[in-house]
Amino acid sequence: MTTYKVEPVAGFEDGLLKEYSGLPLACADGFSALMDILEENEPGLKDRCGTLADRYELYAIPLPDCLRRVMIVSVDRKASGEPRWIHGTLPASQSACEQGRQIAVRQFRLVDPSWEK
Repeated sequence: MTTYKVEPVAGFEDGLLKEYSGLPLACADGFSALMDILEENEPGLKDRCGTLADRYELYAIPLPDCLRRVMIVSVDRKASGEPRWIHGTLPASQSACEQGRQIAVRQFRLVDPSWEK
């Protein structure tokens, strides 16, 4: 079975830890469970937002036991081992993918990257 690396984008670990510690207990448990799931599984197509910079496949995945929030995750399809990058959580909404895209662009320090839905 393949095991994937799942972690925050380098330089944004403290912000993610602060966000995690501020979540209600059920949401924090769901966050932790989802990270474990992503270590061994591909994100589902129904949660796919699009492809950023022809490299990062972006997802807004509902947190288990906390369906009003989604975890923003990208999969680096061009890196060895296809690591999963955790960008944070957002309220589940129609704009979660767009907000997640903006966060990923900022965290990866991309300038005017391509975006394909």
